[in-house]
This record gives sequence, C-alpha cells and structure tokens, in this order.
Amino acid sequence: MLWKAEEDSASSQTMSFTTEEDGLEEKILPYDILGNLAHVKMLQEQAYMTEEELGKVEKELKNLYSYDEEINAEDVHTFVEEKVSEETNAGKKIHTGRSRNDQVSLDTRLLMKDSSIEIGLKAVKLVKAIEQFAEEKNELMPGYTHQQQAMPSSTGLWASSFADALVDDLKLLKSSYKVFDQNPLGAAASYGTSLNIDREKITELLGFESVQKNPVYCGNRGKHELMLLQALNHIMLDLQKMAEDIINFSEDQQVFKIPDGFCTGSSIMPQKNNPDTLEMVRAKAEEVNASTQAVNGIISKLPSGYNKDTQQTKKHLINSIKTVVDTLEIMASLVQDLKVKEDFKVKTEVYAAYTANQKVEKGTPFREAYEEVKKNQEYEKNQKIKKPKNQDYSDVETYWKDERVEFNEMKNRLI
Repeated sequence: MLWKAEEDSASSQTMSFTTEEDGLEEKILPYDILGNLAHVKMLQEQAYMTEEELGKVEKELKNLYSYDEEINAEDVHTFVEEKVSEETNAGKKIHTGRSRNDQVSLDTRLLMKDSSIEIGLKAVKLVKAIEQFAEEKNELMPGYTHQQQAMPSSTGLWASSFADALVDDLKLLKSSYKVFDQNPLGAAASYGTSLNIDREKITELLGFESVQKNPVYCGNRGKHELMLLQALNHIMLDLQKMAEDIINFSEDQQVFKIPDGFCTGSSIMPQKNNPDTLEMVRAKAEEVNASTQAVNGIISKLPSGYNKDTQQTKKHLINSIKTVVDTLEIMASLVQDLKVKEDFKVKTEVYAAYTANQKVEKGTPFREAYEEVKKNQEYEKNQKIKKPKNQDYSDVETYWKDERVEFNEMKNRLI
C-alpha cells in the first residue's frame, strides 16, 4: 500500500469495499505502463532521475507491459510502483510530481483514445458491410409507418439508412475524441505540483493533442468518460433499431432470412429458430444506455476536485466499450450473411401515394387526387426499385486510420 495511517484506520472490509472489482485493473495496466514510461523520461530530463536510473526503471516497466496475471494490489498504480521498486530503488522515484488521481485520469484517457479508434474502425467495417448488402441484395420491399405497410421502399434503401446513421455516429465519436484528446497528467491531486515538471513533454511523448490546462478541471473526473459513453450510446441506439427491424422483417413480414449461425433452437420446441443474437443486441444497447445514465448520475452532484465516487465510472466505461466492440463485430458478420427472401408480399395499397402523385402530374389538384384514390382504391404500380442512399464517410474513415497509426507509433516509441 502506498499510503499509511493509523493501524486500524482502514479495515480489510473497508479496503475491499473501496477498491475496484476484479479484472478492471488488468485492463488499465498497459496504459499505466505507457504513462509511466513517458513520465520517467520527463523526470530524467528535469533532473529528478539520472540516466542510469531511467534505464533501470524503463527496463522493469517494459517487462510489465505484457503482464497477464492477476493484479494483487490496492490498484494498478500501486502494483506497478511496487513491482518496479522491488527490482530497483529508482522505482521509488516514479511517482514524483503526480498523484494517483491524475494518473488514473491519464490511464483512462489513453484507454478511451485506443478504444475510440478501435470502435471507429469497426463501425466503418459495418458501414461497408451494409453498403455491400444494399447494393447486391436490393429488392422491392414495403416501407412502414405506424408498423403498417405504407409506401414502396427497398431493402437497399432500408439498409443504407443505418449506414447513414452510423456515419453520423462516427462524426459524434470523432467530436468527443477531439475533446478528450488532452493530457491531464501534472494536475496531481487537482491542484498541480510545486516541482518543475514538464507537462508539454509528456503530452508530446504520449501523442495527446494538447495539455488539459486547469488542474481542478482535470480532477473533476467523469465528464470525458460520459462524453464517450454518450457517443457509444448513439451507436448502440442505431444497432438496436436495426436488430429490431431484422427480427420483425424476418418473422412477421418474411422479408429477410436470418442466417442459422446467428440463431439458436429450443429445448422443447423442435421447429424453433430463435433470433437470439439480435435479441441480445437489443438488450446490450440498454446496458450501454444504463451505464451512460449511471455515470451521469455519479458525477452530476459532486463538488470540485477529486472524489472517490468517480472510481465507479471505470467499470461502466470499460464494460460499455467491450459491449460496443463485440456488437459491431457480430452485426458486421450477420449483415454479410443476411439473405433476402423471394416470396414476401407487398400490398397494392402501398402505391396509393404514388397513384395520387401521378394524377397530380396530369394536372389534378393534390387534394382531389388524394380523395379519388382513397375512394376508388385503384392503384398504379411503380416497379422501380429505390436505390440505396447514404452520406460519404471517407473523411472519418481516413481520420480513424490515421489515429490508429499515430497511436501505435506512440506505443512503439515508448515500448
């Protein structure tokens, strides 16, 4: 333990209640190592560590980067410092000029950057799968309002609506990313340090766009995590709607055939082929939504400066990131294998608005045309299949590819 108080000041029950749940610290470890490597380089340049000490510390930190066992310590920061200090006395210097408060903010920020890039690229992959489906399997299908067949549509137009929505989600993710791409290290316990540290150097080494200036704001942890969660929530909202549509259009309307590999059977009913994958997408979207609301609730009424409450944001963030990554991956696979049935029916009344518009083209006032079609119920069919439509996304695709290159180069330079 890095801190010590009276012998009976913190019982084992208290420590158990106030430390992270199992598995979270291990996910933070690689980012903590990167932050440590940048920090000790800065300390050496600022004469708080010798070159020899730096070399010994860097060696031990790099050995820990791929550590894959359980972290048995108060937190990942304590674990790393103790492990390095076991091998070299220089390890006792690595916490110079910082607090675990700004350290965990830094680790989380690096995790958020890395994860946003991964999610951005996987979302692009799903958009491409949707575009391919829309182009290659574009057939006439009814468009719905109020869950009733309403106007002619197409499988391509339906599918590309989700590509269009996901591109908007990618833009929102990018906007959030550009806000939290700031280095909080150096804020210490929310009020900076009297030591002559170089925050700009750490920012450069870790590839952040800028320094997060105000140390108190750095200590107000949770707002940037909430920004990312809100962006992820939008992605899941669209995937939830897409999953619901595919379920409806494969069961009630018989437009799609969900691949067997994404369905399960029943233990009692031999004929069942259940769309469990898509049902889980719906449920997991609600989990991300719940995490977003939970983080908002945790941070909304806190006073300025660091508060232990914000520790609880970590599990919501990490679990939601994994949920979104997994959901994007399985939806891309499902869309690639999704089939359009040939025997579904389009009701003739979906051509009612088209029939009225044809009368307008011939000079009939719209309201008269509307009344005639409603009364006669005779419809002129339009067999033209609507083409897929969605916005260009080449700029956001390029952005996330470039960010991946830059993040990986940063890791390689430090490791």
